[in-house]
Amino acid sequence: MAALSKDAAFWSKISRKYAADPIRNMEGYLKTLERTKSYLKAEDSVLEIGCGTGSTALLLAPNVAHVTATDLAPGMIEIADEKLDKEGLENVTFKVADVLEHSLDEGSYDAVLAHNLLHLLPDLDQALEHIAALTKPGGLFISKTVCAPESGGFKFAMISRIAIPIMQAFGKAPFVNFVSGSALERKIASAGFEVLYTSDQASMLQSRYLVAQKT
Repeated sequence: MAALSKDAAFWSKISRKYAADPIRNMEGYLKTLERTKSYLKAEDSVLEIGCGTGSTALLLAPNVAHVTATDLAPGMIEIADEKLDKEGLENVTFKVADVLEHSLDEGSYDAVLAHNLLHLLPDLDQALEHIAALTKPGGLFISKTVCAPESGGFKFAMISRIAIPIMQAFGKAPFVNFVSGSALERKIASAGFEVLYTSDQASMLQSRYLVAQKT
């Protein structure tokens, strides 16, 4: 078995704690979930990248034909499979895979989802190009991403420049690469999508929810 990447090992190590921790902003999570459901159709084949322990995939599954949900961390997928066994759903498949490991030979999807993932990717542009290739013409890309503020900000500077690097030095935080919401939209457009809808959600750091259609 190949050695895990540094980030895959990090997320696998904390997977049980991650699964046990309550969602910090349940209202925001449920709002995002309902908004995502409104864009999906019963006949859709959906790919969720960076699915974590699989909760979102399982909640969306009754609304679509099939969900393939992946994460780079085996520990996360182990928990997702446990949840799947309890739920008994037959239209969900969990797999271990990084973004670029999704094969184009396996076909394309009506919708690709990436919630709380894009700011964790070392090469966002390459990832978005691959996501576009995985999306059918006219299909949707739906994401929710922690973003940098448009004009700095003391709290963001303290978190991104001091707190996170210290935590990373002690193995307590993964790689992160924050871009602003406007920069994120430009990158998604450059990958071959038209942005249809955006909204921002304030928490410790601001997240941008975004729906885009492949042109």
